[in-house]
Amino acid sequence: MYLLFHLHKKDTVIVYHSLAYLKQLSFLKRIKKFRLILEIEEIYSDVKGGIQKKKKELKFFQLADAYLFPTALLNGLVNVKNKPYVIIHGTYNIEKDYGEKFNDGRIHCVYAGTFDPRKGGVAAAVAAQFLNEKYHVHIIGFGSKQDEKLLINQIDEISRNTKCKITFDGLKSGEEYIRFIQKCDIGLSTQNPDAAFNDTSFPSKILSYMANGLRVVSVRIPVVEQSAVGQYIYYYDEQKPEKIAEAIMKVDLNDDYDSRKTIKILDKEFKDNIRNL
Repeated sequence: MYLLFHLHKKDTVIVYHSLAYLKQLSFLKRIKKFRLILEIEEIYSDVKGGIQKKKKELKFFQLADAYLFPTALLNGLVNVKNKPYVIIHGTYNIEKDYGEKFNDGRIHCVYAGTFDPRKGGVAAAVAAQFLNEKYHVHIIGFGSKQDEKLLINQIDEISRNTKCKITFDGLKSGEEYIRFIQKCDIGLSTQNPDAAFNDTSFPSKILSYMANGLRVVSVRIPVVEQSAVGQYIYYYDEQKPEKIAEAIMKVDLNDDYDSRKTIKILDKEFKDNIRNL
C-alpha cells in the first residue's frame, strides 16, 4: 500500500527477490511503471517447488528492467532479453587482520557453515581421515540438533582412526568467528556438487574465507570456476573424502597469495558497475 501511493514512473526500486511477494510486485510494476532492478541470488523453485512454480518464478523475472546476479551462469539462465546487469558474488568487505595464528606447527583447515548433509560439513569431516598429523580440521557452524549430533558422532569415530586432528568447535559469530577463521590457513567449501542450487548460486563462504586471508579448497563447479575468483581456488573433482584431502595437501602456503587484495579489486569494480546501472 505504501508503494502504491508513493511510487512514481521515474523511480528506481531495487528488490531482493522472494517468492513471498511475486503477485504484489507484479501488480505494482504494471500499475506504477517504475524502473525495477531485481536482485536474484538463486532460483528458489530449484530447491523447493515443482515445474509450475518454476515457470511462474521465471516469468516474474522478466518484469525487471535490470538485474543483480551472484553468477554469470544465473544471468545466462534468467536474462534472456540481455537487459543491463551487474555480477556481485557476495560481500566484498575486507575483514580486519588480527594477526593471530594457532602456531602449533599444524596446517589448520576450517569448514564454516551449515551441518546439513547436502552442504558439505560431513564431507569436510570425513576427509580428515585421509590427512596426516600435519593437519588439523575444524568444523564450525550450525544445524539441527539431529544433524549436529550425527556430525559430532562422526568426528569422534574418525578421530580414533586418523593421525590428523579433527575437532567440532561449535557455533562462532561476529568478531569471534572472524578471529577464529583467521587463525586457520585453509577454508573448505565442500557442498554436494549435484545439488540443484549449485548451478546458479555462489557459495558465500568462499568470499568470507578470502576476506579473512585464507586459501580456499572447493568442489569444482561452474559457478565457482567461472567466477572472478575462480583462478585463486584449489579444486577437487569428485565428492569423495580422499579427493578433498588430496586438494588440501596441494595447497601452497608459501606463494604470494593475497586474497584481500583480490576482494578489494572486486569491490571497486562492482561500485563502478552499480553506478552505471
